[in-house]
Amino acid sequence: MSEPADQKSDALDAAASGAPGVAAVVAQPPRTRFTALDVPVFRWYWIASWISSTGDGMENVIRNVLVVQLAGAAAPFWLGMMVFAHWLPFTLFSLYGGVLADRYDNRKVQIVAQVLLMAAALGVAWATLAGFVTTWWIFGLLLLHGFAGAIGNPAQQTLIHAMVGPSKLLSAVSLNSTARQFSQVIGPAVAGFIVVAFGPGTGFLINALTFVPLLVLLAVIRVPRLGATVRQPLLASLRAGLGFVRARPLIAALISVEMISVIFIGHTFNSFLVLFAYDVLHVDALGYSFLLVGSGIGAVAAAVYLAYARGRRHSGVFIVVAAMTEMAAIFLFAFSTSYALSFLLLLVVGASAVLTQSLTNTKIQLSAPNELRGRVMGAYTFGTQGMRVLNGPILGGAAIAFGAPAAVAGAAATVFAALAVILARVKQLRES
Repeated sequence: MSEPADQKSDALDAAASGAPGVAAVVAQPPRTRFTALDVPVFRWYWIASWISSTGDGMENVIRNVLVVQLAGAAAPFWLGMMVFAHWLPFTLFSLYGGVLADRYDNRKVQIVAQVLLMAAALGVAWATLAGFVTTWWIFGLLLLHGFAGAIGNPAQQTLIHAMVGPSKLLSAVSLNSTARQFSQVIGPAVAGFIVVAFGPGTGFLINALTFVPLLVLLAVIRVPRLGATVRQPLLASLRAGLGFVRARPLIAALISVEMISVIFIGHTFNSFLVLFAYDVLHVDALGYSFLLVGSGIGAVAAAVYLAYARGRRHSGVFIVVAAMTEMAAIFLFAFSTSYALSFLLLLVVGASAVLTQSLTNTKIQLSAPNELRGRVMGAYTFGTQGMRVLNGPILGGAAIAFGAPAAVAGAAATVFAALAVILARVKQLRES
């Protein structure tokens, strides 16, 4: 359909009333806009979340710098351990986070998660400023950070759904995904300045303060639930959520599409970009930064496309092809020695990632009933974030054995082939 249903109904109602100029209104194409921003509570939530995620992107860079300073020759080992510490709680607690989202007020679950995240940030800031920080201290606080993310992520997804409703969900999800992409560009740039000017301890403290706007907003807003709370026992509740996913091949396939990419490519590819910038493309820190900007620009382009296409239905084939396009771009990037070509390929990577994630997230949420949505999103979080704990050892180990370009190319080819198999075997993906 080329127009949203609410626009059509408004125009037809006006036509029935005999309002002047109605024919011109009906003939106009739908306005291009990010419809989720029409909802005031989501608009403020999106801004506050963007501030918080920018602080998170800032902390990642500062933490890596501090780990290198503390660990010395053992830095590669400890950098890998930090990735493990962050994602292990997602593996262990994401499904439980889905139960919490269905059982309690999503807003309150989010408040608890944000308080824990802020506590972890304040803890590492205090230890660093006081001078007693160690790699083990950072490791322990990252476990707390990951636990907060694991229990809060499903509640965040369902809270956004309740804020904007089904018709604006895709717009909200794409805006969130794009904001995260840009926070990974802006955060490191700000972090570099802060570390040079004030030191890592101040940077950690500033990151802790970025949680304040979101906490204040969550404390004052009220968002009605879309469905009744669930009071099943924990194990029965978990079985009901997993059983729903297993019984629906489309949902299981969509989760698998992102999960395979997470296992073999994941965030380790982003970490490797600095190696490609320095060792393959032979550019300086500014050139490396602009590679990240390319991915962010691609993300915005995808969000704009979704704003234009908000009345269009996207099939499972479209989602899988978007994921395959991302893998093809990463495969070519691994062999590129041209900076211009590499930049263009990262545009494709950023755009494809936002399309895949936004459409998958939206389709899964809309496929789940209100009373099960939190647990279904818990399964989604487990597949797309909990499995990241495997990515570092797999891609990092391959890079040690064969070099970063060959490892990235091999991983991208593996994911591309797996996606083709999923597309061929799951007929529900090929249905409108």
